[in-house]
Amino acid sequence: MRTFFLFILLLGYALVVLGQGKTVKSIQVPAVNEYCRIDLQGASVIPSGRLITPAGKVLRIARGAFGLALSPDQQTALVLHNTGIITKVGLGQQPFSHQIPSAPEIVENAMQAIRANPSAYLGVAFGADNETAYLSGGDDGSVVVFNTRTMKKQDSISLDGTFNGVKYEDSFTSDIAIDRVNNQLLALDRANFRLVRIDLNTRQILASIPVGRIPFGISLSPDGSKALVANVGLFEYPLIPGVTPTNKDTMMMQFPFYGLPSKEAEEGITLPDGRFIPGLGSALADEAMSVWAVDLKANKVTGKFKTGHQIGEKIEETEIVGGASPNSVAMGSRYAYVSNATNDLITIIDWKKNKMVGRYSYMPTPASINTADSCRLVLPFLPTRKRCM
Repeated sequence: MRTFFLFILLLGYALVVLGQGKTVKSIQVPAVNEYCRIDLQGASVIPSGRLITPAGKVLRIARGAFGLALSPDQQTALVLHNTGIITKVGLGQQPFSHQIPSAPEIVENAMQAIRANPSAYLGVAFGADNETAYLSGGDDGSVVVFNTRTMKKQDSISLDGTFNGVKYEDSFTSDIAIDRVNNQLLALDRANFRLVRIDLNTRQILASIPVGRIPFGISLSPDGSKALVANVGLFEYPLIPGVTPTNKDTMMMQFPFYGLPSKEAEEGITLPDGRFIPGLGSALADEAMSVWAVDLKANKVTGKFKTGHQIGEKIEETEIVGGASPNSVAMGSRYAYVSNATNDLITIIDWKKNKMVGRYSYMPTPASINTADSCRLVLPFLPTRKRCM
């Protein structure tokens, strides 16, 4: 034990000696020594230690803002909170907010007050009339039709049911988008790994298109011809053969039979009693953590992109273990931009040519330390662009 402590002391002494006369640069968040605070007139400190300085007017709303949409006339914003609260924000000369349920209602009866859309998730979209909005029903498996003038629910469209001979149950509505060209609503069903197309005139399902695992974010091309779907799921967990609701207490797994990564995790394992436990397949499968392109004229997938850094890839001598987790997409007239949540990376896709063409990286570079320039732009296939700020 004394030998170990002597080694530690000698190592510390060596580091001090070697470090004399050298300047060691380190990266710190701006508010590293400050507590979180909200400053409506200046810079607010968020839990990560970074600062937010609003460029325009600030309007306080309820916590848990999860989904946001802007009306076509850009006069109204609608916010869907993960508690079921809905906030309407007027964007005129005198901005205002109208929340349902109101704060007093929530205080008076927290459980019953959240009644407008109790299973709210992240999807919000406006209809062409600037008044009708569509809200993700989350684990309710529905799309709520909401009137922003009366601030009341008008209708509900269920994703459950039989379509083309296939029965869909336990749907979970994720992100949604409006196809204004065809007057349709596109909704992601993260429970059944599919994209659902709904006719807004009849409110009937027109198509059910299989996509990747746990579809999370969706965006449409301006001409309504293509959709990009971001899938955040890694594995599709199979049922264990032989397990039923009646014998689950004796047949269920008492502990994991394989670890990750391993051959058994991919291919499965046979237990000593002869039972076979299915594997999870490859973590690099097309369905896992990917972005899929959907041709909306043919209702079929035409591209599968593995965006961001992949599991097993080494970046600066560090192995990627969690994947990219692409979760949000924004489509422009030619290029689409994909947020890879766990990579600090934005992938650029040329959706017309159906290929990835570059990426933005938000990892600090040595040259950017202590400067306003805190990100680098990597575009191997595009003309030179300015460094992002």
